[in-house]
Amino acid sequence: MRPSENNFFGRKAVINLLKRRVIDLKEGYRQNVALLGSRFIGKTSLLQKFVVELEEESVVVIFLDLENNDFDYLFARFVGSILYSFSKLQGLPLFEDITILMENTRKFIPATIEAIKSIQRSMQDNQFEESFRKLVSLPEIFTAESGRFCVIVLDEFQNLEELGIENVFQELGKKIMTQKRCIYLVASSFPCLAKKILSEKLSLLFGNFEILEIDPFSVESSREFIDAKLKNLKISDQLRNFLVDFTGSYPLYLNVILQELVNLVAVHKQSEIFIPLMIQAIENVIFNPWGILSRHFEISLSQFISWKNNRSIPALLIALADGRYKLKDLTQDLKLNSKVLNQKLNRLIEAGIIVRNGNNFYFEDKLLRYWVKYIFQRRLRSIDIDLDRQKDEFHKEIHRFILNFQMTSQKDLSSRIMELLHCFDNEAISINGRKYKLPIFHEIIPVHVQDDPNISFDVIKASSQEEMWFIVLKDDNLCENDVNAFLTESKKFDQRPSRKIIISLRELDENTKIRALQERMWVWNEKEINTLLSFYDKPFIVK
Repeated sequence: MRPSENNFFGRKAVINLLKRRVIDLKEGYRQNVALLGSRFIGKTSLLQKFVVELEEESVVVIFLDLENNDFDYLFARFVGSILYSFSKLQGLPLFEDITILMENTRKFIPATIEAIKSIQRSMQDNQFEESFRKLVSLPEIFTAESGRFCVIVLDEFQNLEELGIENVFQELGKKIMTQKRCIYLVASSFPCLAKKILSEKLSLLFGNFEILEIDPFSVESSREFIDAKLKNLKISDQLRNFLVDFTGSYPLYLNVILQELVNLVAVHKQSEIFIPLMIQAIENVIFNPWGILSRHFEISLSQFISWKNNRSIPALLIALADGRYKLKDLTQDLKLNSKVLNQKLNRLIEAGIIVRNGNNFYFEDKLLRYWVKYIFQRRLRSIDIDLDRQKDEFHKEIHRFILNFQMTSQKDLSSRIMELLHCFDNEAISINGRKYKLPIFHEIIPVHVQDDPNISFDVIKASSQEEMWFIVLKDDNLCENDVNAFLTESKKFDQRPSRKIIISLRELDENTKIRALQERMWVWNEKEINTLLSFYDKPFIVK
């Protein structure tokens, strides 16, 4: 289904970059792109939106969904996309049938049609490796003959290995290098596996893939999405923000819960969403064993739980959900040696269930973590089989979650950050490609700086045994003068700060960014802070 302006939010920068890559292709510069991100985070919708908005008369798009599809599908969709798009650009009659499309376009692209027939003959003889080589050569033949350009989209591209073609990615890579009028846009819901394929099997002599990490919605996009889905229904800022945090801003999760809320509002004939209705919606989709998200999580984990001799997998998932994210803690808790444990962890990482950050392992998906911790674990361990009592306990628990979020979100930024700093335990983690060592602080002191009536901000002085951090906090705009005042203040201490950090919930202007870079300051924005809060299982900061 094509996305529309009404159900597509955010991602503008990615869409614009993809459009720029098409323009670059037409101007003689090729850059293939890989979109990597968790399952159901919106990669397919993003690519569909890009295709719909492309509107380049000289460009033919081949869009292939490679999830659970065989070679016959690959051939039909590949060839059909070329011929259908070409027919549309030429103003020819449009048909779904490949045979008719071949007849209608033969006089315009005869060499392309002959190449397609050659593929068909190889398929009839069950020569699938030869068929694949010919198929991935087709764009080069078509673009040379037609003068058009090709954008080839491979959604869940890692599934090409399921075709049973020997050296499938190496064969594809050879063709990518020679197809000067084509760019490839690939997407994968398994970032770890995809990066391995891109670095080891699709590492090209030139034109290597530009990797774009697709994250959940931003807080702003999530709020817009909620308001659009609820239309004229009223919802408090607190409940809206709770939903952003509870779902981790995953589009799928937001959409499912919002749809359930809309249904419940209609049943109860209400015009505003209050806490009881929110709890009921969450129960229906997550707690109920047949709820959409409950079934989604069960199916996602079933392949691992059913492994032979892998009875420790449920215990491993529960330990991770409970916050034991260090290898040594998991080894002690599960009574497994590190080699066996690493094998299990690596399988879960490759499947996109958990992520590794330094020596830490955790659920990046907040709602999946919640489901494992509070629903899956209790189903396994609960003695009480009274479903009504279990529902009552679940209602109380979600109510506590909502109230805790409301209380926490009312705290000022300084208090929230100080609580976060108290969680640090000598972890080494990466955020946005940058590595950070998070020391154990023995002293964390808030300081308010007021240089003049126009310049004031909160500062946190955090000291460990070996270093001192000086952190400036701003939940509104921070300017270059603020940075200068902050630097002046940092020089007043006997111990000079080893780290100077800006935490700003708004984007810094260019001059402020440059000044911070010159002073080797770290800049943590909303995304970095919420990544850290999620790592320590704390609510997002939603402003």
